[in-house]
Amino acid sequence: MPSRPTSSTEKNLLQTRQRIYLDHAATSWPKADGVTDAMVEFLSNVGSSASRGSYASALKASELVRSLRFKLAQFIHAESDSCISFHSGCTHALNSVIHGLVGSSKAIGDGSHLLVSAIEHNAVIRPILVAAKSGNATVEEVPADKNGLLSADDVISRVNGATRLVALSHVSNVTGAVQPITEIGAAIAEANRSRTESDQILFLCDAAQSLGYLPIDVASLGVHALTAPAHKGCGGPPGIGMLYLSPRWHSAIQPWMQGGTGHDGRSDTMPESMPAKLEPGTMNLPAIAGWLAALESMATSGELNESPNESAALSQRLHVGLNAVDGIKVFGQPGPLPIASLDFGPDLPPDDAAAILDSEFGIEVRSGHHCAARLHRHLGTEAAGTLRISGGHGTTSDQIDAVVAAVSEIAAQITSLA
Repeated sequence: MPSRPTSSTEKNLLQTRQRIYLDHAATSWPKADGVTDAMVEFLSNVGSSASRGSYASALKASELVRSLRFKLAQFIHAESDSCISFHSGCTHALNSVIHGLVGSSKAIGDGSHLLVSAIEHNAVIRPILVAAKSGNATVEEVPADKNGLLSADDVISRVNGATRLVALSHVSNVTGAVQPITEIGAAIAEANRSRTESDQILFLCDAAQSLGYLPIDVASLGVHALTAPAHKGCGGPPGIGMLYLSPRWHSAIQPWMQGGTGHDGRSDTMPESMPAKLEPGTMNLPAIAGWLAALESMATSGELNESPNESAALSQRLHVGLNAVDGIKVFGQPGPLPIASLDFGPDLPPDDAAAILDSEFGIEVRSGHHCAARLHRHLGTEAAGTLRISGGHGTTSDQIDAVVAAVSEIAAQITSLA
């Protein structure tokens, strides 16, 4: 097994080695131009809460919220900006829609059938399991293939008369596989046409890995709810996420949390209108300012929804390079996003491999189960997970070549020691 550097010479080399960041599926780095400046500007010169006053700085804070809400609604082709609510992240947004609609006393009630997939992140699986238990609902899991790809026909065939929720990730955070959301959405729309208003299927899409990388049109995708964070493909800060909710579900959803909103403070209950009914508490205005700056900056630079050919070329380069390395197993296949997972085998666990890549090569990647343990059961990597390499905006072909070369060197050392 390759050893980690211990000599003073090697430590000095580490201090001067260029950092190669390839963990964009966890969070983007560096952030988009202008993000830090916008957050500092807000904290230094605005500092007020939104919807909490009519003085100049409070109005400025409210305008930032309105601007970001409007820009995101345009970005995903939402019906209106009232469909966009802000949350502390994608996880909070997912909990808001799941717990706000699923349960014995809610829109998706007792005895419902809930459909999820094997690729889902724990941010989807865990709240659905809790909500299903409270509502006496059943949860069915759709399996994935060896690359983490779902079959649209398999998903559609499992929809039955009791199905009220289908929750799927747009992109696997383990393998980068882009799921057939549009085809599934069309089938759900067809099923809903013969259902009453109170018996509609909600199609929920977790776009944590796709917003900012892939074009998203909620109408074309056929989704009724879509969640995403600022800090991944959009190049924004952590601590802020969005939920898109179709107007047909606005009256049905119930607030998962309660608190102050700045709207009708005399009432003991949350507002009935969207998005205020899902936005209790003081908003993370510095993060909102940062996300707005990120969208504006990346739109100007062309990074938002950049040419799919550029990203696909990196994905091709990554997968072809890794698959040429003897002694490793690669999960995923070339696609629009440069994401791949690999396994060195029993002689080098993913955690150790990640540590070696960091210490010896200055390459930062993710190891473990990536909060998607169910998929690892299908991949046969349940014990220790995988080593995940994920590029993003700003990733270069030289960086892809560097990680492939490093993986090849490590694999060769394992073989020589065997």
